[in-house]
Amino acid sequence: MLQVLSCRISFSSMPKPRGREHTTLTETATVVVRELYKVPGIKMIAPGEISTTSRRKGGKRFITIVTTNGGCELIITGQSVQKVAVHTSDVDTIVKTLKKTKALREFSFSQRSRKPGT
Repeated sequence: MLQVLSCRISFSSMPKPRGREHTTLTETATVVVRELYKVPGIKMIAPGEISTTSRRKGGKRFITIVTTNGGCELIITGQSVQKVAVHTSDVDTIVKTLKKTKALREFSFSQRSRKPGT
C-alpha cells in the first residue's frame, strides 16, 4: 500500500529498511516513485540523498536510468537531484513502463550501465 503524506511514502509491502532510512522525496521523485510502485517485481525502492542544484531554475525534468547488478538507480532531476535505487531482476520492464506512463510524458529519459566486473 502506498501512502503519500507531504512527500513521505510508506511501502507496507516492502521489506524492513536496514541502516539509515531516507524517506523524503522531492516533488519530482514522488511522481516517479508513485509510478514505480505500480510495477510488479520490484523488491525494494530506496530513496537517496537530495542535492540541490543551482544550474537549473526550471524547465525540463530528466530521469537517467543506470542499470546495476542489483537492479537500477534512477537519477531524477528537476529543481534538485535525487537518486532512487530500485532493487529488481527485470530492469527492462521498469524502463518500458516508465517511458509509457502518461504522468511522466514530459520527462526526458536516458539510460546507461554501471556493472563492475563485466
